[in-house]
Amino acid sequence: MSDDVTRSARKMGKLASNTQAVLESLKAARRSSSGVSTSSILSVSSTALSQAISSIDNGKSAVIVEVGSKLTKVGCAGELNPRLIIRTEYTDDNGNLVTADEILALNDRKTASKSIEYYEDLLHKFLKMIFLRVLAPTDRPVIVVESMFMSEDLRKTMTKVIVERIRCKSLMFMPSHVCATFPFNTQNALVVDIGYSECVAVPIIEGVTMLNEFESARSVCGRQLERRVRELMEKYGQLEELGGERRALEEADWEDINNIRLIETLSVSLICLDRERSEKWKEWEAAEGEKPSMEVLCEENLVPVGGKSIVVPPVVFETSVEIFFDESLNPDSFDSSLPKILHRLVSKCSIDLRRKLFPNILLAGGVSTIPGLMKRLEQEIQYIDEKNETKFAEVVKFYQFSEIKNSPLFVSWVGASLLGSLRETIERRSLTLDEWKTGKLAADWTDMIVKAR
Repeated sequence: MSDDVTRSARKMGKLASNTQAVLESLKAARRSSSGVSTSSILSVSSTALSQAISSIDNGKSAVIVEVGSKLTKVGCAGELNPRLIIRTEYTDDNGNLVTADEILALNDRKTASKSIEYYEDLLHKFLKMIFLRVLAPTDRPVIVVESMFMSEDLRKTMTKVIVERIRCKSLMFMPSHVCATFPFNTQNALVVDIGYSECVAVPIIEGVTMLNEFESARSVCGRQLERRVRELMEKYGQLEELGGERRALEEADWEDINNIRLIETLSVSLICLDRERSEKWKEWEAAEGEKPSMEVLCEENLVPVGGKSIVVPPVVFETSVEIFFDESLNPDSFDSSLPKILHRLVSKCSIDLRRKLFPNILLAGGVSTIPGLMKRLEQEIQYIDEKNETKFAEVVKFYQFSEIKNSPLFVSWVGASLLGSLRETIERRSLTLDEWKTGKLAADWTDMIVKAR
């Protein structure tokens, strides 16, 4: 008996030692590359992170899944990238497309017009499909990266599907905003998750989530960005015939555009301009009659479809992102622009905390990968700071992996992968099938805060 206790103690000591080594290596990586640069980036080496993850993976790895309103990421703990990134949708047995709005309808009961059992079946088919495309998860724990605002109905339904119907070994939910900070080993961060359906910004101070100061906006998201791209294409897009003649897009042309998902493709091909160039484009759009000549950064694109070509002008690539900075482009919304949202959030924090947030901005979500977005945010935040004479945005920096392209798209997943490598810690906090049958629910991240206190 004493030998078993001794072996267990040694194993736990080794785990604690490995965990501390991970945190120290990440801290060293951050210190070595966190100086002020022209791009204001606080970077972490992907090599150091990969070594850190592999050093603490001590058994059969957990399955990490993040189901977003646009994309779903799935893979195994201890890996630096998801094995699979797919749209949150699937085709049913009748050939009908089941979209993310239907799969995640329980997240907003106002849009859920059918029974919980109906949406449970949709979620079951989708999760079973993505799990089997990666590996069989029945003998592995599953970690779900959840939004901090996931509804109780969706949470319970997802728990039932994973634990009871798919019969995974165990289940644990982890909040995306906390997962995003873990790879950078930071206690202070302003996490800004710009997803497809909404933007959520929440400050984390000394490892504590400041829920009273969070901000959210549905006008700053991927869906609204696609709407703006469509508006610009309707206004400036053209169709080029085989003979070279061009005409404005007509209603019949949009069937082909929608079939090839051109608007979605264009939305991930945009750039974000600095303040000076954005003002020049505003003058160009405001000009009546013949437009003045404009020096552009993006060339005109021709997209072949049905023997013809859709002409995508530079104005689409260069000005679509202005919807995040110009409130007049969202006339039906009461939300502020993205820089104003962040500035208002920081202003609500106590005076001694404000200077800790803007130097520690952590962008997450697919929209955050747009080139130039960080630089423009820095300019706009400092412009508001100077205008209001608040002086707590003198330094604006962003966390980012130095070698991983498009890392904000799955930074929360990477954090869950790192945390999921602490196998024994995860097992103690996970929900098993036997516990589920007794009526126990998966621990909410706020429950963990209460227990810690």
